Amino acid sequence: MSRRQSFAVQLNNQHRGPAGRRGSTYAQRLSLAEQVGSATDEVTAPFTSTFAPSEMRQLALVAHNHMKPAMKQFIETYSEILKKFRITGTQTTMKMCKSLWGEDDPAIHYGLTCTSGPLGGDAQIAALMCMEDLGGIIFFVDPLSAHPHQADIDSLLRLANCGNVIVCPNPASASSMMHTLRCALLKGEKARGMIPSFFETLESPAVEEYKHAQAVALANVIRGKSPAAAAPAPQAAEPPKEEKKVMDTGRKAVSFGEDDVVEMAPVEQGAKQTGPSISDTEVDRALMGQSMMFSNARLQALLNNDSDDDSDDDSDDTGDVVAVPTAKVSKGLFGIKTKTATKSKTRMNMKKLGKSVRNLIIKD
Repeated sequence: MSRRQSFAVQLNNQHRGPAGRRGSTYAQRLSLAEQVGSATDEVTAPFTSTFAPSEMRQLALVAHNHMKPAMKQFIETYSEILKKFRITGTQTTMKMCKSLWGEDDPAIHYGLTCTSGPLGGDAQIAALMCMEDLGGIIFFVDPLSAHPHQADIDSLLRLANCGNVIVCPNPASASSMMHTLRCALLKGEKARGMIPSFFETLESPAVEEYKHAQAVALANVIRGKSPAAAAPAPQAAEPPKEEKKVMDTGRKAVSFGEDDVVEMAPVEQGAKQTGPSISDTEVDRALMGQSMMFSNARLQALLNNDSDDDSDDDSDDTGDVVAVPTAKVSKGLFGIKTKTATKSKTRMNMKKLGKSVRNLIIKD
């Protein structure tokens, strides 16, 4: 067996060939600059968009102080594309756009003008995203300066990832995105899928798992149990799949996926657990990610409410371990929310999952 090479040696070997050479000659750099210029000329040529600005969600332009000159050059270069959107952004960036394009042009639709970033501008842009009126963010981040509103910056980028919104954090990614935006605007209805966040509300694939964990925690709280009981088991200590169905003596477990396990405390032989019951409808609403807030009276009425489907639930509870359909309903990489998704298989799976939660956790 050959000795493992150091990182420096491996890196040097990777860059020996012409395609991976770290340095480049002046002629090569000049050739690349010409290619970039040619591609830029093509994408910045005048064209007619098949979508009106009002038919798409807003596009935000943000730049830190040291990146504002680069943002101004970017706006000047790609004005033909940017003017096809409703542009929103922080105060300085919006002034740039209005000084370059004018404020009286009826063909240009300006979006909201947010305040300066340190005074809440990034939070206002994040609010637009939560209100489902933001399709993309071009944010020229200064990576070498400290920012007093770093928490707001982190919040904006985190919510953009939660909403699966297009984010371009530097000029290189933004310039590449201009080619995609132009192509989508030219092709029209058939190209909505190229920039889906400008037309539909998307979500990160992790959101489905989060909603499921919240629903299980809510079910445990309504039952009078600590929300921590709904926490997933550590992956390192997780038993193999074939052994997951059978836990320690006197314990029952139900698997909601590969990671989520809800366990019940040890039960003596012949003993019957007591606890408040909850209707399938309420559990199903929780599992579908709908928020539920209870007053004391509402909570008491909920706990005293018996399910209309007790006969069906009793027939399903045939053993100590019940096979439960997975809660991981994949929506693809984009997580597009559709009305039919909650009325077909997803609705049925969540309904079955709600019954199983009620049987194993909330049953009298």
